[in-house]
Amino acid sequence: MPAGSAPSVRPVIHWLLLGCVLIAAMVVIGGITRLTGSGLSITEWDPIMGAVPPLNEAEWQEAFAKYQAIPEYRLINSHMDLAGFKRIFFWEYLHRNWGRLMGLVFFIPFVVFWRQGRLRGWSLRRGWAILVAGGLVGALGWFMVKSGLSDDPDVSHFRLAIHLCAAFTVFSLVAWTAMDLRTGRRSLRGDGTPVARWTRILLVVLFVQVVWGAFTAGLDAGRIYNTWPLMNGHFMPENVTAFGSWWKDLADHRDGVQFVHRNLAWLVAAAFVGVAVHFRREAVLKGLWQLLLGAVLLQFVLGVLTVLTQVQLVLGVLHQQGALVLLAVLLVALHRTGRAIPS
Repeated sequence: MPAGSAPSVRPVIHWLLLGCVLIAAMVVIGGITRLTGSGLSITEWDPIMGAVPPLNEAEWQEAFAKYQAIPEYRLINSHMDLAGFKRIFFWEYLHRNWGRLMGLVFFIPFVVFWRQGRLRGWSLRRGWAILVAGGLVGALGWFMVKSGLSDDPDVSHFRLAIHLCAAFTVFSLVAWTAMDLRTGRRSLRGDGTPVARWTRILLVVLFVQVVWGAFTAGLDAGRIYNTWPLMNGHFMPENVTAFGSWWKDLADHRDGVQFVHRNLAWLVAAAFVGVAVHFRREAVLKGLWQLLLGAVLLQFVLGVLTVLTQVQLVLGVLHQQGALVLLAVLLVALHRTGRAIPS
Protein backbone atom coordinates (compact mmCIF):
# COMPACT_ATOMS: atom_id res chain seq x y z
CA MET A 1 0.00 0.00 0.00
CA PRO A 2 1.55 3.34 -1.01
CA ALA A 3 2.47 5.71 1.81
CA GLY A 4 -0.40 7.95 2.79
CA SER A 5 -3.07 6.00 0.90
CA ALA A 6 -6.24 4.88 2.63
CA PRO A 7 -6.52 1.19 3.57
CA SER A 8 -8.63 -0.91 1.18
CA VAL A 9 -12.23 -1.50 2.19
CA ARG A 10 -12.43 -4.77 0.25
CA PRO A 11 -11.90 -6.88 3.40
CA VAL A 12 -14.71 -4.93 5.06
CA ILE A 13 -17.05 -5.71 2.16
CA HIS A 14 -16.17 -9.42 2.39
CA TRP A 15 -16.79 -9.31 6.15
CA LEU A 16 -20.21 -7.74 5.66
CA LEU A 17 -21.17 -10.25 2.98
CA LEU A 18 -20.14 -13.06 5.32
CA GLY A 19 -22.40 -11.44 7.90
CA CYS A 20 -25.31 -11.58 5.44
CA VAL A 21 -24.67 -15.30 4.91
CA LEU A 22 -24.59 -15.90 8.67
CA ILE A 23 -27.87 -14.02 9.14
CA ALA A 24 -29.47 -16.02 6.33
CA ALA A 25 -28.31 -19.23 8.03
CA MET A 26 -29.74 -17.96 11.30
CA VAL A 27 -33.11 -17.46 9.61
CA VAL A 28 -32.98 -21.12 8.48
CA ILE A 29 -32.06 -22.34 11.97
CA GLY A 30 -34.74 -20.13 13.51
CA GLY A 31 -37.32 -21.54 11.11
CA ILE A 32 -36.39 -25.12 11.98
CA THR A 33 -36.46 -24.24 15.68
CA ARG A 34 -39.95 -22.86 15.31
CA LEU A 35 -41.35 -25.66 13.16
CA THR A 36 -39.94 -28.41 15.40
CA GLY A 37 -41.39 -26.78 18.52
CA SER A 38 -37.93 -26.38 20.01
CA GLY A 39 -37.93 -22.71 20.92
CA LEU A 40 -38.90 -23.08 24.58
CA SER A 41 -36.65 -26.03 25.40
CA ILE A 42 -34.08 -23.75 27.09
CA THR A 43 -35.92 -21.78 29.74
CA GLU A 44 -33.14 -19.45 30.87
CA TRP A 45 -30.93 -16.87 29.22
CA ASP A 46 -27.28 -16.99 30.21
CA PRO A 47 -25.14 -15.25 27.55
CA ILE A 48 -21.84 -16.71 28.84
CA MET A 49 -22.37 -20.05 30.59
CA GLY A 50 -25.37 -20.82 28.43
CA ALA A 51 -22.93 -21.65 25.63
CA VAL A 52 -22.06 -24.87 27.50
CA PRO A 53 -24.65 -27.67 27.06
CA PRO A 54 -25.51 -30.22 29.77
CA LEU A 55 -22.48 -32.48 30.07
CA ASN A 56 -23.77 -35.39 32.15
CA GLU A 57 -26.98 -37.19 33.05
CA ALA A 58 -27.60 -35.07 36.14
CA GLU A 59 -27.32 -31.83 34.15
CA TRP A 60 -29.64 -33.19 31.46
CA GLN A 61 -32.21 -34.15 34.10
CA GLU A 62 -31.95 -30.66 35.60
CA ALA A 63 -32.54 -29.00 32.21
CA PHE A 64 -35.44 -31.36 31.50
CA ALA A 65 -36.99 -30.59 34.90
CA LYS A 66 -36.94 -26.88 34.10
CA TYR A 67 -38.69 -27.58 30.79
CA GLN A 68 -41.27 -29.76 32.56
CA ALA A 69 -42.21 -26.77 34.73
CA ILE A 70 -43.43 -24.60 31.82
CA PRO A 71 -46.91 -24.69 30.23
CA GLU A 72 -45.69 -26.12 26.90
CA TYR A 73 -44.64 -29.37 28.55
CA ARG A 74 -47.68 -29.66 30.82
CA LEU A 75 -50.26 -28.85 28.15
CA ILE A 76 -48.66 -30.15 24.93
CA ASN A 77 -45.61 -32.36 25.47
CA SER A 78 -46.38 -34.23 28.70
CA HIS A 79 -45.68 -37.47 26.83
CA MET A 80 -42.10 -36.40 26.05
CA ASP A 81 -39.20 -38.35 27.53
CA LEU A 82 -35.60 -37.24 27.98
CA ALA A 83 -34.58 -38.44 24.52
CA GLY A 84 -37.32 -36.32 22.94
CA PHE A 85 -36.26 -33.34 25.02
CA LYS A 86 -32.68 -33.71 23.81
CA ARG A 87 -33.89 -33.52 20.20
CA ILE A 88 -35.70 -30.22 20.66
CA PHE A 89 -32.94 -28.90 22.92
CA PHE A 90 -30.46 -29.33 20.06
CA TRP A 91 -32.18 -26.84 17.76
CA GLU A 92 -32.64 -24.13 20.36
CA TYR A 93 -29.08 -24.66 21.56
CA LEU A 94 -27.81 -24.33 17.97
CA HIS A 95 -29.99 -21.24 17.46
CA ARG A 96 -28.58 -19.48 20.49
CA ASN A 97 -24.98 -20.45 19.84
CA TRP A 98 -25.21 -19.41 16.22
CA GLY A 99 -26.18 -16.02 17.61
CA ARG A 100 -23.09 -16.06 19.84
CA LEU A 101 -20.94 -17.01 16.85
CA MET A 102 -22.40 -14.13 14.86
CA GLY A 103 -21.62 -11.77 17.71
CA LEU A 104 -17.96 -12.77 17.57
CA VAL A 105 -17.79 -12.66 13.77
CA PHE A 106 -19.22 -9.16 13.74
CA PHE A 107 -17.39 -7.74 16.77
CA ILE A 108 -13.81 -9.00 16.38
CA PRO A 109 -13.31 -7.93 12.73
CA PHE A 110 -15.04 -4.64 13.55
CA VAL A 111 -12.40 -3.86 16.16
CA VAL A 112 -9.59 -4.98 13.82
CA PHE A 113 -10.86 -2.89 10.89
CA TRP A 114 -11.39 0.08 13.18
CA ARG A 115 -7.80 -0.08 14.40
CA GLN A 116 -6.53 -0.52 10.82
CA GLY A 117 -8.40 2.60 9.71
CA ARG A 118 -10.63 0.69 7.30
CA LEU A 119 -13.69 1.88 9.22
CA ARG A 120 -13.96 5.61 9.79
CA GLY A 121 -16.50 8.35 9.51
CA TRP A 122 -19.86 7.11 8.29
CA SER A 123 -18.68 3.50 7.92
CA LEU A 124 -17.51 3.44 11.55
CA ARG A 125 -20.87 4.80 12.70
CA ARG A 126 -22.63 2.23 10.54
CA GLY A 127 -20.52 -0.51 12.08
CA TRP A 128 -21.56 0.54 15.58
CA ALA A 129 -25.19 0.61 14.46
CA ILE A 130 -24.91 -2.95 13.14
CA LEU A 131 -23.42 -4.18 16.42
CA VAL A 132 -26.09 -2.49 18.54
CA ALA A 133 -28.89 -3.67 16.25
CA GLY A 134 -27.57 -7.23 16.31
CA GLY A 135 -27.54 -7.21 20.09
CA LEU A 136 -31.08 -5.87 20.09
CA VAL A 137 -32.23 -8.78 17.89
CA GLY A 138 -30.83 -11.19 20.46
CA ALA A 139 -32.61 -9.37 23.28
CA LEU A 140 -35.85 -9.42 21.31
CA GLY A 141 -35.41 -13.17 20.86
CA TRP A 142 -35.38 -13.63 24.63
CA PHE A 143 -38.30 -11.19 24.95
CA MET A 144 -40.18 -13.50 22.55
CA VAL A 145 -39.25 -16.70 24.39
CA LYS A 146 -40.34 -15.27 27.77
CA SER A 147 -43.89 -14.88 26.46
CA GLY A 148 -44.21 -18.68 26.31
CA LEU A 149 -42.74 -19.53 29.70
CA SER A 150 -45.44 -18.37 32.11
CA ASP A 151 -49.12 -18.78 31.23
CA ASP A 152 -49.33 -19.47 27.49
CA PRO A 153 -47.69 -22.57 25.96
CA ASP A 154 -46.98 -20.60 22.79
CA VAL A 155 -44.80 -17.55 22.28
CA SER A 156 -46.56 -14.34 21.31
CA HIS A 157 -46.91 -14.12 17.54
CA PHE A 158 -46.60 -10.35 17.87
CA ARG A 159 -43.22 -10.73 19.56
CA LEU A 160 -42.22 -13.31 16.95
CA ALA A 161 -43.02 -10.77 14.22
CA ILE A 162 -40.95 -8.09 15.97
CA HIS A 163 -38.01 -10.50 16.32
CA LEU A 164 -38.16 -11.62 12.68
CA CYS A 165 -38.56 -8.09 11.31
CA ALA A 166 -35.63 -6.93 13.45
CA ALA A 167 -33.48 -9.71 11.99
CA PHE A 168 -34.52 -8.74 8.46
CA THR A 169 -33.72 -5.11 9.27
CA VAL A 170 -30.20 -5.98 10.44
CA PHE A 171 -29.69 -8.05 7.28
CA SER A 172 -30.78 -5.04 5.24
CA LEU A 173 -28.44 -2.70 7.13
CA VAL A 174 -25.47 -5.01 6.64
CA ALA A 175 -26.21 -5.57 2.93
CA TRP A 176 -26.81 -1.85 2.34
CA THR A 177 -23.48 -0.98 3.98
CA ALA A 178 -21.68 -3.49 1.75
CA MET A 179 -23.28 -1.91 -1.32
CA ASP A 180 -22.40 1.58 -0.09
CA LEU A 181 -18.75 0.59 0.23
CA ARG A 182 -18.70 -1.20 -3.11
CA THR A 183 -20.58 1.17 -5.42
CA GLY A 184 -20.92 4.45 -3.51
CA ARG A 185 -23.26 5.67 -0.79
CA ARG A 186 -26.96 5.79 -1.52
CA SER A 187 -29.93 6.94 0.50
CA LEU A 188 -33.01 4.78 0.99
CA ARG A 189 -34.83 7.84 -0.26
CA GLY A 190 -35.41 7.44 -4.00
CA ASP A 191 -33.83 9.51 -6.72
CA GLY A 192 -37.23 10.74 -7.94
CA THR A 193 -37.61 8.40 -10.91
CA PRO A 194 -40.73 6.26 -11.39
CA VAL A 195 -38.77 3.05 -10.90
CA ALA A 196 -37.44 4.41 -7.59
CA ARG A 197 -40.95 5.19 -6.37
CA TRP A 198 -42.32 1.81 -7.36
CA THR A 199 -39.49 -0.20 -5.84
CA ARG A 200 -40.13 1.57 -2.55
CA ILE A 201 -43.80 0.67 -2.78
CA LEU A 202 -42.65 -2.93 -3.21
CA LEU A 203 -40.66 -2.61 0.02
CA VAL A 204 -43.75 -1.53 1.95
CA VAL A 205 -45.88 -4.32 0.48
CA LEU A 206 -43.20 -6.91 1.21
CA PHE A 207 -42.80 -5.65 4.78
CA VAL A 208 -46.51 -6.06 5.49
CA GLN A 209 -46.44 -9.57 4.03
CA VAL A 210 -43.42 -10.53 6.17
CA VAL A 211 -45.28 -9.33 9.28
CA TRP A 212 -48.32 -11.46 8.45
CA GLY A 213 -46.04 -14.34 7.55
CA ALA A 214 -44.63 -14.14 11.07
CA PHE A 215 -48.17 -14.00 12.48
CA THR A 216 -48.99 -17.10 10.44
CA ALA A 217 -45.94 -18.94 11.80
CA GLY A 218 -46.54 -17.83 15.38
CA LEU A 219 -50.16 -18.98 15.38
CA ASP A 220 -49.47 -22.17 13.36
CA ALA A 221 -52.08 -20.79 10.99
CA GLY A 222 -50.53 -22.56 8.02
CA ARG A 223 -51.73 -25.90 9.35
CA ILE A 224 -55.40 -25.10 8.68
CA TYR A 225 -57.23 -24.56 5.38
CA ASN A 226 -54.72 -26.65 3.45
CA THR A 227 -56.31 -26.12 0.04
CA TRP A 228 -55.59 -23.70 -2.78
CA PRO A 229 -56.73 -21.27 -4.13
CA LEU A 230 -59.85 -21.37 -1.94
CA MET A 231 -59.90 -21.94 1.80
CA ASN A 232 -61.76 -25.26 2.04
CA GLY A 233 -64.00 -24.21 -0.83
CA HIS A 234 -64.54 -20.61 0.32
CA PHE A 235 -62.85 -17.34 -0.50
CA MET A 236 -63.51 -16.14 3.06
CA PRO A 237 -64.74 -18.82 5.51
CA GLU A 238 -67.12 -17.71 8.27
CA ASN A 239 -64.47 -18.22 10.95
CA VAL A 240 -62.38 -15.42 9.44
CA THR A 241 -64.80 -12.88 10.92
CA ALA A 242 -65.73 -14.86 14.05
CA PHE A 243 -64.85 -12.14 16.56
CA GLY A 244 -66.42 -9.14 14.87
CA SER A 245 -63.26 -7.06 15.33
CA TRP A 246 -60.99 -6.30 12.38
CA TRP A 247 -57.90 -6.37 14.56
CA LYS A 248 -58.82 -9.55 16.44
CA ASP A 249 -60.03 -11.33 13.31
CA LEU A 250 -57.21 -10.43 10.93
CA ALA A 251 -54.20 -10.09 13.23
CA ASP A 252 -54.87 -12.21 16.31
CA HIS A 253 -56.81 -15.22 15.01
CA ARG A 254 -55.52 -18.16 12.96
CA ASP A 255 -58.25 -18.14 10.33
CA GLY A 256 -58.06 -14.42 9.66
CA VAL A 257 -54.27 -14.32 9.70
CA GLN A 258 -54.02 -17.04 7.06
CA PHE A 259 -56.71 -15.27 4.99
CA VAL A 260 -54.67 -12.06 4.98
CA HIS A 261 -51.34 -13.79 4.33
CA ARG A 262 -52.53 -15.89 1.41
CA ASN A 263 -54.38 -13.01 -0.25
CA LEU A 264 -51.53 -10.56 0.29
CA ALA A 265 -49.42 -13.10 -1.60
CA TRP A 266 -51.42 -12.34 -4.75
CA LEU A 267 -50.82 -8.61 -4.26
CA VAL A 268 -47.08 -9.07 -3.62
CA ALA A 269 -46.67 -11.32 -6.66
CA ALA A 270 -48.66 -9.01 -8.93
CA ALA A 271 -46.77 -5.92 -7.73
CA PHE A 272 -43.32 -7.47 -8.19
CA VAL A 273 -44.19 -8.95 -11.58
CA GLY A 274 -45.73 -5.67 -12.72
CA VAL A 275 -42.75 -3.55 -11.67
CA ALA A 276 -40.21 -6.01 -13.08
CA VAL A 277 -41.91 -6.28 -16.46
CA HIS A 278 -42.88 -2.61 -16.78
CA PHE A 279 -39.38 -1.31 -15.96
CA ARG A 280 -37.38 -4.12 -17.56
CA ARG A 281 -35.81 -1.71 -20.06
CA GLU A 282 -34.59 0.69 -17.37
CA ALA A 283 -30.81 0.67 -17.10
CA VAL A 284 -30.91 0.44 -13.30
CA LEU A 285 -32.76 -2.87 -13.50
CA LYS A 286 -30.46 -4.38 -16.10
CA GLY A 287 -29.74 -7.96 -15.07
CA LEU A 288 -32.00 -7.48 -12.04
CA TRP A 289 -35.59 -7.46 -13.24
CA GLN A 290 -35.35 -11.16 -14.09
CA LEU A 291 -34.20 -11.87 -10.55
CA LEU A 292 -37.10 -9.89 -9.11
CA LEU A 293 -39.48 -11.84 -11.32
CA GLY A 294 -37.98 -15.23 -10.56
CA ALA A 295 -37.65 -14.64 -6.81
CA VAL A 296 -41.25 -13.58 -6.29
CA LEU A 297 -42.69 -16.40 -8.43
CA LEU A 298 -40.57 -18.97 -6.61
CA GLN A 299 -41.67 -17.54 -3.25
CA PHE A 300 -45.32 -17.66 -4.33
CA VAL A 301 -45.03 -21.32 -5.37
CA LEU A 302 -43.24 -22.21 -2.13
CA GLY A 303 -46.03 -20.54 -0.18
CA VAL A 304 -48.71 -22.56 -1.96
CA LEU A 305 -46.81 -25.82 -1.46
CA THR A 306 -46.27 -25.00 2.20
CA VAL A 307 -50.01 -24.58 2.73
CA LEU A 308 -50.91 -27.69 0.74
CA THR A 309 -48.51 -29.85 2.81
CA GLN A 310 -49.62 -28.43 6.19
CA VAL A 311 -46.23 -26.74 6.56
CA GLN A 312 -43.89 -29.59 5.76
CA LEU A 313 -40.59 -28.75 7.48
CA VAL A 314 -38.32 -28.28 4.46
CA LEU A 315 -40.92 -26.30 2.52
CA GLY A 316 -41.72 -24.13 5.51
CA VAL A 317 -38.05 -23.27 5.99
CA LEU A 318 -37.53 -22.64 2.27
CA HIS A 319 -40.57 -20.36 2.22
CA GLN A 320 -39.22 -18.28 5.09
CA GLN A 321 -35.79 -18.14 3.45
CA GLY A 322 -37.44 -17.18 0.16
CA ALA A 323 -38.72 -14.00 1.81
CA LEU A 324 -35.15 -13.05 2.73
CA VAL A 325 -33.91 -13.78 -0.81
CA LEU A 326 -36.70 -11.63 -2.25
CA LEU A 327 -35.75 -8.84 0.15
CA ALA A 328 -32.08 -9.13 -0.86
CA VAL A 329 -32.87 -8.76 -4.56
CA LEU A 330 -35.16 -5.82 -3.83
CA LEU A 331 -32.43 -4.15 -1.74
CA VAL A 332 -30.15 -4.12 -4.77
CA ALA A 333 -32.88 -2.38 -6.79
CA LEU A 334 -33.48 0.09 -3.96
CA HIS A 335 -29.79 0.88 -3.68
CA ARG A 336 -29.41 1.42 -7.41
CA THR A 337 -32.33 3.86 -7.40
CA GLY A 338 -31.42 5.62 -4.15
CA ARG A 339 -30.38 9.24 -3.99
CA ALA A 340 -26.59 9.53 -4.17
CA ILE A 341 -24.84 10.73 -0.99
CA PRO A 342 -21.55 12.61 -1.47
CA SER A 343 -18.51 10.81 -0.11
